[in-house]
Amino acid sequence: MNLLVAKKNPVSPSPVRFSIVTPCFNAGRYIEETIESVLRQSAVLAGRVELDYWIIDGGSTDNTAAIVEKYLRPGVNFRSERDSGMYDALVKGFRNISGEICCYINAGDYYHPAAFDVVLDVMADRSVAWLTGMYVIYNEKSQVVLAQQPHRRFRSWIRKGYYGRLLAHIQQESTFWRAELFSEVDFERLSKFRLAGDFYLWHSFARVHELTIVSSYLGGFKRHAGQLSEQLGRYNDEVATICDHRLGVLDRCLTIGSRIWEKLVPRTLLIASGYDRVIYWDNNQQRWGR
Repeated sequence: MNLLVAKKNPVSPSPVRFSIVTPCFNAGRYIEETIESVLRQSAVLAGRVELDYWIIDGGSTDNTAAIVEKYLRPGVNFRSERDSGMYDALVKGFRNISGEICCYINAGDYYHPAAFDVVLDVMADRSVAWLTGMYVIYNEKSQVVLAQQPHRRFRSWIRKGYYGRLLAHIQQESTFWRAELFSEVDFERLSKFRLAGDFYLWHSFARVHELTIVSSYLGGFKRHAGQLSEQLGRYNDEVATICDHRLGVLDRCLTIGSRIWEKLVPRTLLIASGYDRVIYWDNNQQRWGR
């Protein structure tokens, strides 16, 4: 097993800056849980992570601003003004960030308390440019109702739009990346999406780097009525404008075959075949590795 984390140096390293953006609008019912999931990260409390957190509000008329203002402090920034949608707000945040590792999380969704620690440990390997964890769903009571381990995500399949249209999508709430990947992103184009801006980011990142899969619960998505994510048809229409690949019979056969392969073949054979490139926790070595 190739281990990803070197032995700890006795000298305490400087904290790594994490940039997180939360776009929101009239999110008073959900925003507090999201903010607290960022501020209460074990890596933040231990001093391993320095926060660069941006909450970008679209001019809410409810109590969103009053809730956010309770949490303002160095490293937590709030901006409230009208925007043209979630991805316009997201880009406003991305244009201001200064961290080494980046992510975004919408109001209502939240991170596992140890998420940033896992990301730091895995990204100690500089070859890991972006990563995603387990696919996790919450109900309105914030209870985990689904947790699945994704298998390898192929760069070419990301670029063709398989994930989301034919296979499970890459969950944004569990995905983190290095700031240098923004060089692949056209912020003006990103700001104009209504639904599929997340796929545009993954499509851009996959141009230059493989996505690393980590067997860990990093964050999750809370389902509630009235979400943009309910508009699956319109989402797929936007995906089609990003990747010019038209799905055909061969694409459907490949993805059906991959689902069967992942369900029926033992993990040891998946690893031996090179199919399963997931990073797991090695309990004997007490490290993340393949």
